[in-house]
Amino acid sequence: MKTPVLVTLALLLLTGALPASADQVHYVSQPDELVIFLNDVAYVRDTLRIPGGAEARILLPPQIFQDTLLVQDGGERLGQYRINHSGGDILLLLEAADAELRDITLEYLTAGIRWKPVYDMAFGEADPANVAFNFFAEVQNDSLALEDVAVTLAAGNVSISQQIDSLSTVTMNQYIAGYQESGTAALAQGAVTIQYIYPLTDAVTAQPGETLYTQLFGGNLPARRLLLWNARDERQITVIYKVENASAVPLAEGIVRSYQDGLFVGSDFIEFTPVGSEGSVTVGGVQDVRVNRVETTTYHSEWLFEQDTLHEITLTLTSFSQEDLEVEVVDFYAMTAGGFAFSGEAGFEPGNRLRWHLTLPAGEAAEIAYSYRAES
Repeated sequence: MKTPVLVTLALLLLTGALPASADQVHYVSQPDELVIFLNDVAYVRDTLRIPGGAEARILLPPQIFQDTLLVQDGGERLGQYRINHSGGDILLLLEAADAELRDITLEYLTAGIRWKPVYDMAFGEADPANVAFNFFAEVQNDSLALEDVAVTLAAGNVSISQQIDSLSTVTMNQYIAGYQESGTAALAQGAVTIQYIYPLTDAVTAQPGETLYTQLFGGNLPARRLLLWNARDERQITVIYKVENASAVPLAEGIVRSYQDGLFVGSDFIEFTPVGSEGSVTVGGVQDVRVNRVETTTYHSEWLFEQDTLHEITLTLTSFSQEDLEVEVVDFYAMTAGGFAFSGEAGFEPGNRLRWHLTLPAGEAAEIAYSYRAES
């Protein structure tokens, strides 16, 4: 609770000689509580105590979204106030009241501060079933003076006028790699889209222009290494780590920097990952396996109905590795497909997708052949 009082007014209060004319008290609004969103919007709560017999002139942040301002006096919404722009500043004007002291609460949205999750993941041959995982919050403060402020980070976006589209999406390969079962429900969408909130344990002090880093999690997480070839879209086998979130906090969507045996190997998106579920991190491709997809189509005018074209597909994997590899192979077929024939067992999945699980022996080749009929 802040108590700004002019020196002259304070002297008058001490002597009990508060004049009948409205004196003025000046105040600069600064957050006591702050909720920071991902998209350069923050919610501010500012509480102050002012003399009741004085007109209050409160300087608001220039980045404020003025129509979001809520003013309370003693816990009740104030029925009348003014905002003045004439001098170039944004001033909230509160008329004098009869009470000796007034507890004023301001709540508003403002721009000028944002945060984002920052991740790094380290893995290696020494412990293939676990990864060292760190989750930091990067808070970029462009405009607010913060002094011992209670800060909460909201993993989501708030739109002043309309719903914000998702900043990032899961890659196709990460999605089709699959997930272990989880009881997590889907998140509701709306003008405020929040995945999770992270209250910071310590009060925050920061000046405009500063960037603050604070760790939200650090430790080992269970992981499984998956090799996936998306035969329709890729000419290389992709390495994806399915990381189990065994921490106590959900992982907000963001970018993960990956390190293998101490060497930086790239960055990739991780989707929102609730506690107990799996997140996907792509860490590159398999260099010692060559893959190839060949498809031929043959039109047959003598075939009845509309499935008059034969599609014949051959998928080839050639290993130059010195160890056996377990590979997931996926491919896609036409919407009108029927009459399938396979050289080996395949699984049908939603989205016109086929999946094979195969073991690729060291230094050898494997071939998958299948065919189907479809409209021309």
